[in-house]
Amino acid sequence: MHNLRHLKYITEAARLGSITEASRRLRVSQPAISAAIRSFEDEFNIRLFVRNPSQGLALTPPGRNFVTRARELLGNAQDFENLFNETDDDQLTGRLEISCYAAPAPLLLPDLIKNFCNEYPDVEIGLQEGNMEQVANYLKEGAADLGLTYDLHPDSDIDHELITNLSPFVVVSSKNPLAKRNKISIKELKNEPLILMDSPGYSEYLFNYFSMYDLRPLIQHRSTTNEMVRGMVAMGNGYSISLVKIKNVYSYDGSSLVNVELEETPPSVNLVIASLKGFRRSKLADAFVQTCKTKLKKVATGTS
Repeated sequence: MHNLRHLKYITEAARLGSITEASRRLRVSQPAISAAIRSFEDEFNIRLFVRNPSQGLALTPPGRNFVTRARELLGNAQDFENLFNETDDDQLTGRLEISCYAAPAPLLLPDLIKNFCNEYPDVEIGLQEGNMEQVANYLKEGAADLGLTYDLHPDSDIDHELITNLSPFVVVSSKNPLAKRNKISIKELKNEPLILMDSPGYSEYLFNYFSMYDLRPLIQHRSTTNEMVRGMVAMGNGYSISLVKIKNVYSYDGSSLVNVELEETPPSVNLVIASLKGFRRSKLADAFVQTCKTKLKKVATGTS
């Protein structure tokens, strides 16, 4: 007979991509997890996982839908249990899986997670990072409950909830003559070398910004990591354009950076919480979203 415990076995195996790792985390035998998977597959005549010896477990399309709904059911069950086990301090419990766009993650998440876990000490936070497309995929695959990202990767299966509006700005070396400016026109950058943060959604956003003024950026280097971009800029290799204001003005090698505002109105871009369309959020997820709205607006815009 199926029960919620068996659903937990399957969702953990999907999240971790491994029966062995799920067995270790849940402290149950591997055969028990395999039996739970097989039981649901037989019951509903579907295949939940593709088993690849080198890559571990991968969800099939029916498996992704199954795991998404299973996570929702488990969240509802946790809410139901909490409803009849409330104490005076009404502490939330459980595990919440968060996916985050990697570029702003080091600025946004560490303090946020620390504050959230201080407020709810019985909660465990799981974290996955990636580009904006990967954040959406984590949600669709059931590997994450919520995503923290920009609204630059539209996906018909994903809903966005606004945290704050963002405005792009230029980042240059402190030795660059542009560092002395309070503002700069994007038109003045057409012959300046751009160090591009090469990430799906973000690259297209910058190209669109330049094209609004009939310009094309002069790309000197491309990188998929924020710190490599900052390091290249700090050494005088060019400029970059960023959306969140990092308090640390230094790159890894100690060279300093300066932010310069842009004069032209940019295309709209927002920091958002992403969730699977039609997915009912748990009380735990709602609490995390509220914490994001309270804590992240000033952090992301550099006003705190």
